[in-house]
Amino acid sequence: MALTVEIVTPTETAYSGEALEVQAPGFLGEFGVLPEHTLFLSVVKAGVVTVVTESGPTRYVVGRGFAEAGPDRLSLLTEICEEGSTVDKEAAKTLLAESEKTMTTADPNGGDFAHAEHQAEIARARLAV
Repeated sequence: MALTVEIVTPTETAYSGEALEVQAPGFLGEFGVLPEHTLFLSVVKAGVVTVVTESGPTRYVVGRGFAEAGPDRLSLLTEICEEGSTVDKEAAKTLLAESEKTMTTADPNGGDFAHAEHQAEIARARLAV
């Protein structure tokens, strides 16, 4: 038995298909979903999602979002999704450096700090894929 998996962003369905297993970065830690999984809802943080199919694993960089799992499906709603093989590592390094620099000077309670922190999370995910 396989899972029906959908990874959806506001602009597209980034992945739709069958999978044997999915691993994702939950707010409280990484979680995995296999067929016959109990009903499950989780906040997803920026990170790497691995979708394992019969032809092997594919890794995706995702932003923040939500995951809903059941015995035969997983739906992941996220702000961004990029296939790991398409990530520009040099651009990710630059984004991380700029974000960390902003976080050192911005008010920790302000919007600039929160935005820089979010960009740093995505940059780290891009570097980890």
